Amino acid sequence: MGLLNKAMGRAEVNEDVDYVRQYFSEGEEVIQSFHFFRDELILTNYGIYFMDVQGLTGKKVEVRFVPKTDIANVAFETAGRLDFDVDIKIGLKYGFLGKTMIKAFHFKVPKSQTEEAKEIVKLVKTHYLLSDELKP
Repeated sequence: MGLLNKAMGRAEVNEDVDYVRQYFSEGEEVIQSFHFFRDELILTNYGIYFMDVQGLTGKKVEVRFVPKTDIANVAFETAGRLDFDVDIKIGLKYGFLGKTMIKAFHFKVPKSQTEEAKEIVKLVKTHYLLSDELKP
């Protein structure tokens, strides 16, 4: 994908995931990946990788992995008139003092990629939240 397409907010789907592949466990496979201007979201059969490219040069990269057992819910927030992006919110379970809590992880997607964001929500639902009996 050209730099102009990335600057316009067009996502690459199912592109190269070699950078994240170094963190894969044995048997882990990519379901689908989404590469935005700087950030990436990679869905695997074991969970979700979030890549946050930081800094001016982009050499600093945070790779966060969330196992599918820790995914509690998913939400989609549309963009308003003056907004430049839509939000995907993925609820993550964590334990604190013997209680299970849920905290939302926000992932911003350019407004021009609303359809790709909706596809992410569908994939998260299908692969991580629905039981086998409810899957299409």
